[in-house]
Amino acid sequence: MNRWLLIGLCWLGASSCGASVAEDEPTAHLEQSVTLQQPSAGLSLLFSNGAAPAKLIIGNAQRFVQEIDLVESAPSATDQGIQPLLTNSRTSALNWSGVQQVEEIWVPAFDGTFTRERYFRGARWMEQPSRFRLRALDQNGDPVGAPWVVQAGRDDQLRPGDDALVRRFVARQSAFGCASVGDCSGATSFVAQALVQLRDALDPQAGEHTVPANTHELRLIWNRLPQQEYIVQVERESAQDADFDYGFQVAIEQASTPANGIFYTPGESASFRMVFQDGQGHRLSPPGSLPTYADYFNGQVESGLRYLDQTIQTRLYYALKHRESNLLFVLSGPTNRLKTPQTVVDPSSFFLPQVPFATRAVDGFTAVAQTVPPVAIVFGGLVDPTVWQAPVSDVVTFTIPEDAESGTYVAAVKARRDFAGEALNRGATLSFQVGQVAPTQFTPQTHCGSCHSQQDRTDFGTILHGIDDKRACFGCHSSLGIEFDNALDIRVHTIHDRSNRFDADIHDCLLCHNTQPSGPQRGVLP
Repeated sequence: MNRWLLIGLCWLGASSCGASVAEDEPTAHLEQSVTLQQPSAGLSLLFSNGAAPAKLIIGNAQRFVQEIDLVESAPSATDQGIQPLLTNSRTSALNWSGVQQVEEIWVPAFDGTFTRERYFRGARWMEQPSRFRLRALDQNGDPVGAPWVVQAGRDDQLRPGDDALVRRFVARQSAFGCASVGDCSGATSFVAQALVQLRDALDPQAGEHTVPANTHELRLIWNRLPQQEYIVQVERESAQDADFDYGFQVAIEQASTPANGIFYTPGESASFRMVFQDGQGHRLSPPGSLPTYADYFNGQVESGLRYLDQTIQTRLYYALKHRESNLLFVLSGPTNRLKTPQTVVDPSSFFLPQVPFATRAVDGFTAVAQTVPPVAIVFGGLVDPTVWQAPVSDVVTFTIPEDAESGTYVAAVKARRDFAGEALNRGATLSFQVGQVAPTQFTPQTHCGSCHSQQDRTDFGTILHGIDDKRACFGCHSSLGIEFDNALDIRVHTIHDRSNRFDADIHDCLLCHNTQPSGPQRGVLP
């Protein structure tokens, strides 16, 4: 199937099974500051063509495996599909029988060309049970301490004994520089990739232990490629000598006061401060500033705070979306009007001071967003690297749109921290008033909590962005001109439809919706 991520391709005016998601369980609090401080810290492992940067290990915290990503890339000068993976890569030894193309996506590039992405599933290695074994080795290469054994299970069902919620083993081929949708005759390069992705530990305490003090490197063995060793060098630092600790806490503070001292009015400026701390409450940056994009790009952010990673080719469901690291701040409301936006965001609008993700005229509510750092810095540095040296503030300032309806609004921020081998996606929300004192209430139309629960670590405070306030979803998730499936209904449907571990009928809307929606069900394959 071809899924075009282009403006106007889907039914923009339709109310769909999810397109009218207005939506979700009411959160137990109006303000969220994620302060998950765990006695242990996850291990995040990313190997690109068998290589990984050294990992800094702080102190003697208990560690469990939280993320494993193995990416094998095989470039070619001609269009050979995924054949290079079968004949000229580390993955050639895998059992590729049964592999078939399942989806084709066309992505517009900023230079006017298109990238064609073809995704493949069904190979035996993708579906069979998988297991990973991580061992600490001393400087002589001898094992020390107990191993971490991670059961990835099968593709078709999440079973008791599986150690992670998300298991996505796929392959893709990308053709870059295509002249138009359907025409890659002039494509400039081709890359085939095998993607082995496992994340979101279901029972961290069951598999946690310390990294022995004499560890020199970590060795990962995957039972589907037992002859291939994935090695990451280890650097040690005592907890007393480290400037930061594990964990990631995110909060939002009001940095301005409404002119009337009570609520903001349309046309007025509103400022908010982002506060990023480790699990012990140490700020990751001095008040007033955040790292520059140059610091991040050059790997000089000691705290581990991440910005948009332009080196990773991500795709919803299929490829590394959890590592995208796009730090985004959004205002949306009033809360009684929230639903999936029908707006399609023009990519050029990202260079504005604030991006309209939803408008009252089109969507019935208001949402405006800013990336941190601003898009003009993130992409401007590709032309002039000195732009990346521009200071970045921890305060974002918005202008409340002139047509903003009165009521309760929610400010939300999402971020990623990758520090000393632990990677966490976390966020926060804060309620504020516009135009009136009386609050407005968010009325849920879906019941995600019937499956996603805190008890089994599949709740939204743990997975995805790490935000359990569902009101935050709508302001961020409208369709983008270069990423149409960013719309909330398409996103939710796509993930559950592609996952063979979702063992219910994707067409039974009442599994998730409180009432039967009308219109087409966007994001579901035929």
